[in-house]
Amino acid sequence: MGAESAQGGGLDRLLGGLEREIMELLWLRGETSVRDVFEALNARRSEGRQLAYTTVMTVMARLADKGLLARHLVGKAHAYRVTCSRDMFLASASENLARQLVEDFGEAAIAGFVNVLQRVAPERLAALRRRARVRDADAFS
Repeated sequence: MGAESAQGGGLDRLLGGLEREIMELLWLRGETSVRDVFEALNARRSEGRQLAYTTVMTVMARLADKGLLARHLVGKAHAYRVTCSRDMFLASASENLARQLVEDFGEAAIAGFVNVLQRVAPERLAALRRRARVRDADAFS
């Protein structure tokens, strides 16, 4: 399984279906209006499965409440933009999940992480180590 499909599965666990679709659009576009998202989503759907404008508006407002989107008024409507990249969102969510597992399961969770890491391909493990060093360096700058 490639990194992209693994991340796609992760998004499915972290966000509802419509939330994920909206975030994928916003990660591509950066900033847009509810109307543009509404039209883009409905262009992908069959006639009988069209979304209501208010449904899209409500989900985008909830994503803003969760901190994934920021909104500001443009005329009489809100424009929305992402607050972090897809990779940053996945990294933050993964770190939160790992922290919660360690809090809930202690050493058993850490032992599980070690067992999983022992099965990771050496080149991928080296890339992970480099990434962790960069995060550590950024934390102290």
